[in-house]
Amino acid sequence: MKQIRASLLGEQTAEHDGKLLLSNFIETPEYRLLIETKDCTVIVGRRGTGKSAMFAKLSEFWGGQKGANVIRIAPEDFQTIIFRGIFKPFNGLYSHIRSTSRIVWKYGLVMEMLSHLSKHFKTKDKMSQFPTSLLNLKRWHSNPNDFFTKLSQIAVPILKSASSVEEMIANLHQELTINELEKDLLALLNQTNLRFFILIDRMDEGYENDESGAAIVSGAIAVAAEINKKQEHVRAVIFQRDNILRAVKKFDPDYTRNIEGEVLPLHWDTYQLQNLVAKRLNSVFNLNIENTQKIWDRCSANEGAGRELQGGDGFKKCLQFTLYRPRDLLSLLNQSFFNAGREGRNTIVLKDVEKTAKTISGNRLDDLKKEYSSIFPALPSAVSAFEHGSPELTYSESLELLDQVPGLLGAIGASQAAEQDFAILKSDGVLRALYSVGFIGTHDENSNTFTFCHDGRQPDREFTIQDRILVHPCYWIALNLTRNALAPDEAEQINDEYEIKVTSVSPEIRAKRIGTVIASLGSIDEGRDHADDFEEWVLTAAQTVFAGHLGNLERKPNGNSVQRRDIVGTNLACSTAWNRIEKDYQVRQAVFDAKNYKSVGRDEYRQMSTYLNGPYGRLGFLVTRDEDENLRTGSELDWVREIYRTENKLIIRLSVKFFTRLLGKLRNPEKHDAVDNALSSLLDTYERQYLSIPSSRAAKKR
Repeated sequence: MKQIRASLLGEQTAEHDGKLLLSNFIETPEYRLLIETKDCTVIVGRRGTGKSAMFAKLSEFWGGQKGANVIRIAPEDFQTIIFRGIFKPFNGLYSHIRSTSRIVWKYGLVMEMLSHLSKHFKTKDKMSQFPTSLLNLKRWHSNPNDFFTKLSQIAVPILKSASSVEEMIANLHQELTINELEKDLLALLNQTNLRFFILIDRMDEGYENDESGAAIVSGAIAVAAEINKKQEHVRAVIFQRDNILRAVKKFDPDYTRNIEGEVLPLHWDTYQLQNLVAKRLNSVFNLNIENTQKIWDRCSANEGAGRELQGGDGFKKCLQFTLYRPRDLLSLLNQSFFNAGREGRNTIVLKDVEKTAKTISGNRLDDLKKEYSSIFPALPSAVSAFEHGSPELTYSESLELLDQVPGLLGAIGASQAAEQDFAILKSDGVLRALYSVGFIGTHDENSNTFTFCHDGRQPDREFTIQDRILVHPCYWIALNLTRNALAPDEAEQINDEYEIKVTSVSPEIRAKRIGTVIASLGSIDEGRDHADDFEEWVLTAAQTVFAGHLGNLERKPNGNSVQRRDIVGTNLACSTAWNRIEKDYQVRQAVFDAKNYKSVGRDEYRQMSTYLNGPYGRLGFLVTRDEDENLRTGSELDWVREIYRTENKLIIRLSVKFFTRLLGKLRNPEKHDAVDNALSSLLDTYERQYLSIPSSRAAKKR
């Protein structure tokens, strides 16, 4: 093993972790949902949950697709502060700031796309047809500054020329010619196959979590969501900290109607976090081991009964000191391996983890207060009520602790906002708020686990007198609680009794959406009359199943040609099966010909064969309503063999069962490798069996 350093498993922030981040990226269900659909606009998570990591991975993934342009917006704090200056004339009035924010954001994003189009070889000659866009591009390009500074320098003079706030908003919309620019953009995009992916991150840099800040963010979300719905060739994603989104929810009266449905919370569970660690350990130590648990066991050791670090339970002992966030875990294990290295060991034991845990616990508690104090002013005082006590309490005991806080607020110098919080929420409301930020969890009698929520949700039920409450173990040391996770004689009890379950809504969203796709097939009747519906279903199924494998999947992309291929997607060659298809069959554009009936014969195979040339290579897929996934002996098998032998082209028939089976597996985000395995197995079956079997036709008599 190599010499152990302080950042063995990578840097804590994604911006500085380029070496290990992309090569060891874990495809979470949220990431899969983003590349499979346009369902969500806002990816929300706490500090260290991987927002910037996903920003970087999506930049790489979408940036590698043909005809794709990625617009990355990730400001520094001074840029955000400059941008905020646009909204000073509105004196913090939410509705006016939000309206102005929508105008400014829309103008900026449209101008960024038009700027790309004005330089692209396919569209730059067409710009002369759009004088309004040319005029605005001249103004946009005359300013060499960053995105936010450009917007500020363009918008502020327009606002200053008006005498009232209402006139400011009207003048801004008119002067920036928003409607005309949107029409120009749509016309240009419809003339090409170019696509735009807009990624916005780090909006919390220099951000003030007040009513004005919430209005600015709300306007950005509204614009991104509108673009996703109106522009077929544009995909916008905003990465946002959950404390900022909470502020939007607090101040925006239309949050439930306009924003809530666009939000996807980031979530990590034990399985994904262990995969994350194992993948990085495998890389930095060059272990060449495939099994996740074996990798962890190779790099950890036991100190005796109750002090085991190996095995699944051993890994969970590490997680008890974290908030199920990659940053927490990497920080903890980096220092743990460094502690072990100082003693000449290449494996860590529980002692190494515990030594680091005290610092981690204090940092996590500070993070909690920093993130939520502006929208939950009572938080620091409420948290302090649990100091020097037991981590486990009844619901009644928790309320008794919180009931004492209002009388102490003046003595400890708490803010007026904190006093108002307690006056409005009362102790039971404060307790619910503490649950929603992950400070406490509740006991589930059915699973005998304490459930913690890190998605920012309120409890889905009311607390009862019988409820058991547990402070999250990652805060125990910082709060000096009576059960200290560092104590060796209590470690076993803690892990056996206090098994933690982290809740998330993401898998539910994913499973529901995939279930809808599967169910919709049953409403499509077989036959040519419903061929369009079936084509649309195959497109949706392929976009889901082959997300991350094929890019820019679309129907009849060459609709004006003599040979109109039903569905085509760009082969990204980033998985074993699709890399094999590119290398062995020269397929850069994968073709799927959808047939809304069961039996296919010579005509269908011959038609597909004519499609396979140039970038479409020598392999294509026929998708039928046949439930049998195997080729039938007789004419079907013979046509596949004959076309392969005479034209060196392979035509693979995919039944709808192939898609529904894989869709079913993809309900579980851990099964994303099932797609590549299934396609590899199918290729093996064709190459090893179907193409080598003698003809099934009876020999003719002489």
